[in-house]
Amino acid sequence: MARWIGTLNEGSLLRRTLMVIGTFVLGSLTFVGVMSLVLVSVAKAVLPPHDDKESATDATEEADSEASAGASKTALGKTSRSKRPRPPSPAARESAPSAPNAPNAPNAPNAD
Repeated sequence: MARWIGTLNEGSLLRRTLMVIGTFVLGSLTFVGVMSLVLVSVAKAVLPPHDDKESATDATEEADSEASAGASKTALGKTSRSKRPRPPSPAARESAPSAPNAPNAPNAPNAD
């Protein structure tokens, strides 16, 4: 073992650099592989099992029931709201026939 470790220190700079890079790549691949395996195992344990045949049938039945129940909903699942009326533009206000002024209105001509 000591002999093998001693040979690692010998050699050219290129050989030692390539060894360090190779070790880093192998270590990175090992880490990514182990973490992927752990995450997939945890996800399989936490999530319910996936059954292709039943889930496809359930999805179509669920979509049909939603379509019949929510006919008034839009495609995004939001209900449509009525627009509020806009106030007339200044040009429309000027051209509209004006109502007779009330006696207490600020612009009403004084009868006195």
